[in-house]
Amino acid sequence: MPNKTIYVGDDDVALFQRAQSLTGGNLSAAITKALRRLVEIEEAHLEGFEEVEVRVGGDGIYHRKRFVARRVAQGRRRASDDRRGEWLTVYHTKKGRYAVHSKRHESGNPTAFESPAPDGQDPRYTVEYWENPPELDSWNSWNLAEKAEMTLDVYETLDELKGALPEELSRVAEANARQQPVEELDI
Repeated sequence: MPNKTIYVGDDDVALFQRAQSLTGGNLSAAITKALRRLVEIEEAHLEGFEEVEVRVGGDGIYHRKRFVARRVAQGRRRASDDRRGEWLTVYHTKKGRYAVHSKRHESGNPTAFESPAPDGQDPRYTVEYWENPPELDSWNSWNLAEKAEMTLDVYETLDELKGALPEELSRVAEANARQQPVEELDI
């Protein structure tokens, strides 16, 4: 294997030493691991994917899960009492699977999910879509007095995904998943 010389600035010596100690003293392994991760994430970005982090759990006890994907659909369905509802985000993963992050929510606030149902839809079970949905952080920081359960389900195929989603959300997810994630324009 060829030798490579890496010049380290004085300000970065402590960083390299820490990386070496975290990888069992093998600085070459630390650099290779970091470069492999950097290339993986940067190539994913070029293909329209991003690193996604979601919370899962319930009763105020949550842990984080991270994966590389692109969001293809997002919606909300609510119960007729406006106290319960579910937020759904559908991702198409870098490995070709489909991940659905859901947050089932019950609130003491009777207007928590208040909004009129679109014309012709059952107000007890509506799905709404946003051009620019709320930021993920606001989705994951809920009042502990509210009951919330967050899950992440992974489906191998589009057919499996379709069976798990409301029809309209499934249609949007399928259409977006089949599109080219990024269209390069030479303008």
